[in-house]
Amino acid sequence: MLSILIPTYNYDCSRLAIELQRQISLCGIEAEVVVMDDASPNHETRKANKVIDDLPDCRFVQLENNVGIARIRNLLADESQYEKLLFLDSDVYPVHDDFVKAYLEASSDSDVVCGGLMFRETPPSPECTLRYKYGSQVEASSVEHRMKDPYAEFRTLSFLISREVFMNVRFNEAFTQYGHEDTFFGKEIGEKGYSLIHIDNPIYHDVPDTNEAFLSKTRRSIENLKKHKEILLSHVRVLQFYDKLHKWHLDALVSLAFRILRKPLECNLLSKNPSLFLFNIYKVGYLCYIMRK
Repeated sequence: MLSILIPTYNYDCSRLAIELQRQISLCGIEAEVVVMDDASPNHETRKANKVIDDLPDCRFVQLENNVGIARIRNLLADESQYEKLLFLDSDVYPVHDDFVKAYLEASSDSDVVCGGLMFRETPPSPECTLRYKYGSQVEASSVEHRMKDPYAEFRTLSFLISREVFMNVRFNEAFTQYGHEDTFFGKEIGEKGYSLIHIDNPIYHDVPDTNEAFLSKTRRSIENLKKHKEILLSHVRVLQFYDKLHKWHLDALVSLAFRILRKPLECNLLSKNPSLFLFNIYKVGYLCYIMRK
C-alpha cells in the first residue's frame, strides 16, 4: 500500500526510520521504508544508517556512486513496491504521532499531497540563524498560503504521490546539483494536469546548516537557475525579476553593485542576526553577477 522513500547523504536518519516504522505498525497497513544513501563519504553515518536493515519492513540501500539529487529519487521510486509513495528528506521528523495516517487519509483526495513543514520553537546555535530565520519565516507557511499557488509551493522534503503519477512525471535528471529540482517537478505536475493539495501535516525540518553552509547552498541553487533558466523562468520569481532587469538594461548595474557590496552583505548574512531583506538582495545580485560571467 505505502512506500516511504528517503534519500540521504552524510546524515543519520535511523531515528526517523524508527519513528516511521512505529507509525506504520500502528496503522496496520502493508508498507515499507526504503532509505537510499547517495555514496556518502562519511562512514559513521553509513554505519548508523545500516541499523535500518534490522527494522521490520525497512531497507537501507547503499549506492557506491553519487547519482545526484534528482536521480536518487527516481531510483527510490523504481526500488519501491507499493502504489502510494511518500517521499521525505532525511533531515526531517514528523510533528504528529498520526503523520503517516494523515497522509493516507488525504491520499484519496488528490494525485499529490504536500504536508508542509515547521521549525522547532528553540532557535539553533548563533551560527545557524540564517537557515532558521529563512525557514521559519518564509518556508513554514500555512495551508491557506500554500493553496493560493499550490504547484509553486511544492517541496520535495515531504510529499505523497501515487506511483502511477510519479512514473509519468519523474524528476528531471538534468538537475544533478542542489536547487530547484522540486520547482521543476511541481511545474510538471501542474502542466500534466495532475491535482495537488496542501494539508496541515507538517514535519520538523531539522537542518544543521551553518550560515556559511546555507549561503553556499544558496549560491549553488542560483547557479542552477542559470543552468536551467529557460525551463524555470515561468515559475521562479527571482528569475522573472532578473529578466525584467535585463530587458531594462539594469542587470549590469546590479552586477556591479553586487561586486562592490558583496562583502558587507555577506558580513550581515553570516552574523547572529541576518536580514532576510538583504538576503533577497544578495540572491538577485548574485544572479545578475553570474549571468554576466
